[in-house]
Amino acid sequence: MKKVFIMLLLVAISAFAAKPEDLIGKKFVDVYGKDEKDKIVKLSDVAGKGKPVMVVYWAIGDVDTYKVLPEINKIGEKYKDKIILIAPLLSASDDKEAKEVKKLLYFDFPVWLAGSDSIKAYSIKKVDVPYIVFIDKDGTIKNIMVTARDLKKIEENVKNLIK
Repeated sequence: MKKVFIMLLLVAISAFAAKPEDLIGKKFVDVYGKDEKDKIVKLSDVAGKGKPVMVVYWAIGDVDTYKVLPEINKIGEKYKDKIILIAPLLSASDDKEAKEVKKLLYFDFPVWLAGSDSIKAYSIKKVDVPYIVFIDKDGTIKNIMVTARDLKKIEENVKNLIK
């Protein structure tokens, strides 16, 4: 009986979880992770500090993400003076594995090992990657792209952030 109650409670809670579109127009949700030097970092270290931020959540093993990340890197390079780009990794990986994949995929923006708080805060599912959160210079979420593979739309969102 206790297990049934817990399952029903979890279903009820998930029914009220924020949907990505519900977050647009609101202040970003602060989440934590570890950077490539094993230092604890949080989104508020970069977001809401006067420069737009593009947060690209990804996972090791997602083939489509592997195709898109190098192209997102090119967008990041093009606008590097106008936007901050970070890539929290949702896979249960260590920093060594993250560095190897980063080198393999030819991208140079910072990778964070994301915590489960990111998944909860932004309602990310495994199939959602790459999951991109576009945050303006004041810390407001301007858009979220789920399973973001349309590079033209990604760049369009970046351009809208830096207007």
